[in-house]
Amino acid sequence: GLWVSRSKKGVQKNAEDYFLASKSLPWWAIGASLIAANISAEQFIGMSGSGYKVGLAIASYEWMAAITLIIVGKFFLPIFIEKGIYTIPEFVE
Repeated sequence: GLWVSRSKKGVQKNAEDYFLASKSLPWWAIGASLIAANISAEQFIGMSGSGYKVGLAIASYEWMAAITLIIVGKFFLPIFIEKGIYTIPEFVE
């Protein structure tokens, strides 16, 4: 958002510029963003505690998240791209 806001004066920006970085990011930057957005204190503290208490079976939670991301990317992402949906509120409308 900060990079988009620092542009030449008089250039109009839109939702695509803000949410999609003008579609100029490489695939690895988008993937790193997804991973970074998913990591929180719950990952470091909660999942570690659950792993100690329950065992390695708690890792299936993370495997299911990865599979879900693949399913969303394969089936829903083409629909979002085709309809030009960038945010969840746009999808709800």
